[in-house]
Amino acid sequence: MDTIAVKRSVRPGKVRGFFKNVSPFNTRTDMPKPLFVIKKLLGYLIANMGSMIIGTALIVLVHYPLGVDPLKGECFEGYLGQLFTMLNYCLPCLLILLYWRVFEKKKLSEMYVKKGFGRYLAGCIVGVALIFTCVGAVTLTGAVNINGLAAHPDYLAIALSGGMYLFQSAMEELLCRGVAFSSLKDKLGVPAAFGVSTAFFLVPHLSSMQGAGAASAVAVVNSVLISAIFLLIMLVTDSIWAACGAHFIWNFFLNNFFGLTVSGAISDSPAILSCKTVGRNILNGSSFGIEASILTTVFYLACAAILFTIYRRKTAKERN
Repeated sequence: MDTIAVKRSVRPGKVRGFFKNVSPFNTRTDMPKPLFVIKKLLGYLIANMGSMIIGTALIVLVHYPLGVDPLKGECFEGYLGQLFTMLNYCLPCLLILLYWRVFEKKKLSEMYVKKGFGRYLAGCIVGVALIFTCVGAVTLTGAVNINGLAAHPDYLAIALSGGMYLFQSAMEELLCRGVAFSSLKDKLGVPAAFGVSTAFFLVPHLSSMQGAGAASAVAVVNSVLISAIFLLIMLVTDSIWAACGAHFIWNFFLNNFFGLTVSGAISDSPAILSCKTVGRNILNGSSFGIEASILTTVFYLACAAILFTIYRRKTAKERN
């Protein structure tokens, strides 16, 4: 007797419903959590890649009236080149904020964009304390040498590099602690939203960790810890600007004050001090820099513990 195979067909309505649910171009939230995470992942990718593509396109277009054709490999160098690099991070910041208002249809305050300069300064203070503690500890072990002031530092180039880090750090915070965390926390809760947003923060850094040997594992742990620190700074101060300030100070001082590597990226940016790593080990973080140092792990843990205690007290006080 012949067997008749019955093939189930997927109803078009279900397929349309799935794509409507996960589409980042609507504000639907009534769906299973896995679908909601997919939806917000797509939204994050659009905010991230879209802002970079549009921002870069605008920067490229500006080159032509100035007599430079980037499509032929031509580009500005020196101070003007640094200025365009800074603008290449500034424009995506504005476009990310636009994405939040237009597609998420939420107030900027709902992604903690509030309380401005005072909170930014508070974050900078935390960043200064953290960077000097970590670099100081690694220096005391002899894994990093400070050879005094750099010879003839180019202060204008340092200032322009600082402007680049100002917007680069803001872009990462607006994407990870802003778009990713803020859009997930109400549906998933703070711990799960932290996990997803930290994954978004970690993944772009993985490629530069590969050459760090044993320090690569430390780099992953430290990336999770610094993500927690930035998030806790934001939650404690109720402002993403505080996280931006801490992030900016960390990157700027590490590269342009101490002259050390930021997240494994080789840079020829000028610095105020002349510092060199001695060998490649888990004390100085190998090729990834002190962000993969085991000593940095200790101070990150201490900072995160202090901030978490303050956050717990703050939330307990708000509940009472």
